[in-house]
Amino acid sequence: MSSLIAFWRRNPWLGLLAALSVLLLMAYPVYLSLRVYIPVLSGVQPGVMDFSHFYDAAVRFSANPLDLYPDPYGYMYPPPSIVLFWPLALVSLPVAFSFGIVAIALQAVAAVWLALRLVERWRGARLADPVRVSLLLIGLASAPVFQNMKWGQVNVFVLLTGLGFLWLLDRDRPFSAALLLSLGFWFKLYPLALALLVLRRKHIVGATAGFAVGLGAVPLVLLPLVPAELYRQYVIELMPFWTSVTNTDALNQSITGVLTHMRLPLETYTVAYDVPVSTATKALNSAVGLVLLAGIYGAYFFGRLSRIPAGFLLLATLPVVSVLGWEHTYVLALPLFLLVLAVARTRMQRLVAGVLMAGLLVPKPPVPAMLWMFEAVPRAVVDVFFARFLIATLIALAVGVGWLWMSRTKNAPAAEAAEAHEA
Repeated sequence: MSSLIAFWRRNPWLGLLAALSVLLLMAYPVYLSLRVYIPVLSGVQPGVMDFSHFYDAAVRFSANPLDLYPDPYGYMYPPPSIVLFWPLALVSLPVAFSFGIVAIALQAVAAVWLALRLVERWRGARLADPVRVSLLLIGLASAPVFQNMKWGQVNVFVLLTGLGFLWLLDRDRPFSAALLLSLGFWFKLYPLALALLVLRRKHIVGATAGFAVGLGAVPLVLLPLVPAELYRQYVIELMPFWTSVTNTDALNQSITGVLTHMRLPLETYTVAYDVPVSTATKALNSAVGLVLLAGIYGAYFFGRLSRIPAGFLLLATLPVVSVLGWEHTYVLALPLFLLVLAVARTRMQRLVAGVLMAGLLVPKPPVPAMLWMFEAVPRAVVDVFFARFLIATLIALAVGVGWLWMSRTKNAPAAEAAEAHEA
């Protein structure tokens, strides 16, 4: 412990973030227990969004599979995902919620640990123990992890499938990597954005087979449980709806969400309701998404980015361009922030990385605090504050690409040489 504190003193920005993270990790369980867990487990609070959506869907599906999608709001995930939620219907909601929260906590530890291991694989060197401990604390204390623990969300699991894909691909197991990424896709569509990272000569055959099984065979095998009609409903009815509306809640910090906030009264930050996305917002969001994805893949295919940092950048892009970039969805950007902290070398770089990560440590404040802000703080400041995840992630994408571009051979000679040979 004394060596860790001494390290924090020598590295004040990382030390400050880590010390703050320790305090948050002590406060969050108390807050969540009092505000969410105890009320739900005791029956005082009948449910908790978003977990109640999963539980209710499992109950409906167990009674009649064709009732999975009663309306666009009841359940928003691809049909095969219900198979993993289905067992929840065997127990009461409080019991199911308990299992869910424990699972999310374990997945968060695994995801942050795996992200750090991937950073080490890319660098070709082990992180010093004080650095590893500090980044582990910071990652677990981040607001996206907190929000997943609060709402009982599945985004940490989705992140874990993306990181597992990168890990397996880096260990030359393309079939298993593609199969795992397909599993993430059937929970949320996001992970498929990583799929083109398999386009290296020795991985194409194995990855193609993995995707064929994961994306093609799995739905066929599940047909006795998951009717084909559900796929039609999801593709024809739900997807068009959810690509044309966004939510006004302050938790939504995607490009679409932030631009929508800015044209509505401040009070709508505290009310979760859906509004149509304007044509201009759609066009701008699509343009930014295409530029980001094309830029990252272009740098990857031209050898300026290796696979692991390219994967982190792609994951971070997803909540930015989603119509619903919730704070808990930004857990997909967490590996990029940890990578930026790990590669920062100069004092200015460490300052920039620390400030960016600090933005990701602040969750949405309670409604009374928000109402006070609306009265006491200028509108422009409020809008910037409730776009902090978006702003920090866009900057992290820019500085991450810049720093990786300038220092790629210095930071990861082994990885770059291996991928150049493979290409």
